[in-house]
Amino acid sequence: MKKKIILLILTFNCFFIYSQKEYTFGIPTNEELTLKIYKLDSTANAVVLFESANTTFTVGIYNVIVSTSFYKKIKIFNKEGFKHATFSIPLYNDKNDKEHVKDIKAITHNNFNKTFLTKSQIFEERVNDRWREVKFTMPNLKDGSVIEVMYTINTPFKFNLTGWEFQSDIPKKYSQFTALIPMNYVYNRSLTGYLKLSINDARIVKKCFSVPGYGSSSDCEKLTYAMENIPVFEEEEYMTTKENFISKIKFELSKTLWFDGTKKKYTSTWKAVDREFKTDKNIGGQFKKASFFKNKIPKEISLLNSDIEKAKAIYVFIQKHYSWNQKYSIFKNVNIKKAYENKVGNIGEINISLINALKFAGIKTELVLLSTRNNGFPTKLHPVISDFNYIIAKVNVGDSYYFLDATNKLLPFGMLPFKCLNHFGRVMDFKNESYWIDIVPSKNSKTKLYVSLTLNEDGTIIGKLRKVKFWYDALNRRKSIENKSEDDIISDFEDNYDNLEVINYTIENKTTINKPLIETFEVLIENFDNSKTYFFNPYFGEKFSKNPFNQKDRLYPVDFGYTRTYSANVVLNIPENYTIHTFPKSKSVKLPENGGSFIFLVKSTSDSFILSSNIKISKPTFFNFEYKPLKDFFNIIVNTQKIPLEIKKL
Repeated sequence: MKKKIILLILTFNCFFIYSQKEYTFGIPTNEELTLKIYKLDSTANAVVLFESANTTFTVGIYNVIVSTSFYKKIKIFNKEGFKHATFSIPLYNDKNDKEHVKDIKAITHNNFNKTFLTKSQIFEERVNDRWREVKFTMPNLKDGSVIEVMYTINTPFKFNLTGWEFQSDIPKKYSQFTALIPMNYVYNRSLTGYLKLSINDARIVKKCFSVPGYGSSSDCEKLTYAMENIPVFEEEEYMTTKENFISKIKFELSKTLWFDGTKKKYTSTWKAVDREFKTDKNIGGQFKKASFFKNKIPKEISLLNSDIEKAKAIYVFIQKHYSWNQKYSIFKNVNIKKAYENKVGNIGEINISLINALKFAGIKTELVLLSTRNNGFPTKLHPVISDFNYIIAKVNVGDSYYFLDATNKLLPFGMLPFKCLNHFGRVMDFKNESYWIDIVPSKNSKTKLYVSLTLNEDGTIIGKLRKVKFWYDALNRRKSIENKSEDDIISDFEDNYDNLEVINYTIENKTTINKPLIETFEVLIENFDNSKTYFFNPYFGEKFSKNPFNQKDRLYPVDFGYTRTYSANVVLNIPENYTIHTFPKSKSVKLPENGGSFIFLVKSTSDSFILSSNIKISKPTFFNFEYKPLKDFFNIIVNTQKIPLEIKKL
């Protein structure tokens, strides 16, 4: 679990600066009590009026304590905003020490009536061996309540100084983080997100920190970071985890410089990490077990003619032998022999087994450390091993290489699960230096729709449609129908259309995952009402029903993960007594910088209607300055595809 602090406080009698005014805890202004709506976001159910955190280093009985005081003041506009009045404070512990929360004080203000949080309303729960949570919900909530919360967390763990998230799921008028850090502790810091700081200040405070028993004192760095009028962070379609883009400040302990002259570095180099991994029993140690597969790999694999054929056969062998236990262990609990015997393993066990088996066959294979899309981007400036949560294999054959993950039985050779398409990974072979590599899918995903229909004189339509899906489109379809019978597939298809009956259905390559998935439907569309005019959309589910991009602007990239193509070819034969009265017009649109295209062609004659549509998304990532053209591009596609054919009887 990642530690997330969302509540903010200063000490009980401290003064706060807010809107050029001073006030104390427990005394909201009349303006705050009577506020009916937040003008910068009239849809908000609640708004943070003011929040702050103040971190200091103090000397405890046995060690140095990092103490952070939090304060938060929220206006609740309506019942939908009540959820923002429930608080959870995560507290970490190891075998030797633990974090503590103290001095929790909270008030609900309804006009000038105050309801105080009592101790009996505060609960502590054990989450697991490492985490506890202190929880409470503010009492006497009503539409228009103002709530105030303050508390202090004391932690002996100085490795990751409590960071600060300026942005959240409700808007904020003002958010501030301050810290007084002794020069004995050197932290790397990083600001993520697209919002600008209104205060970004660092200054030196002389002789501010001392420890009994040492004659000298240390200077401190006083940091102040603040933002004003902070909008809600809204997750949109096609993005990696919000942790990559939400506006926040992060700290990581780099080194300590103690009063007696001793120094200790915590931020390592990749060279040092490479050396450490070679001797690690869970990583480097497991790579010494290639010989374990001597009698495990089927003998017929060794008789294959080429390395690529051997690599594919070994991949299939490992993929079929193991089942993934849904655990992401990569640095601990890795036991190749035990996993092989049980035929069940975690990410590390399965993919390290794959690497070992390939190496035993004489195929050059390297380990790649990844962070999945929902885990955030790994730090590139220096090694932060905890940033990684996944391992895959990189197989080198001739001048080509392939990324492999044997944990999913539906993945063909050379394909990674979508969750792994997070831009880059770190390649390690434990002999040479590690290096960064871009994670780019080797093939384009495609969906092709072929439709051949005949409109009969009685108004019925009969014919065939064929859907051919490649790569990720095929994977997604295989997942959706993996446990379904053909009758179930037919029923699901028929449920989407009125008066449509599937006369016959065939599916090819449902389990042959290295080939495209092909589905063919023979259909009959009845004209039960004997209508002389009716409307027909020829895409049969292979269209965009709405624009996935609905915000006016977007601060963070659109991340499709992979390039994609959608094509449709439709032929409708028409008898003499019918005509296609209206239909969408031909058009051609291109995205800037070769980002994609939409080519739509129609041809209508007295006896046939032909439609050809081709949509290409030619790059996986679009930056925020490319958002408007992309949004307009999809608007054109959606508006074109929603226009039905208007069929009229003469």
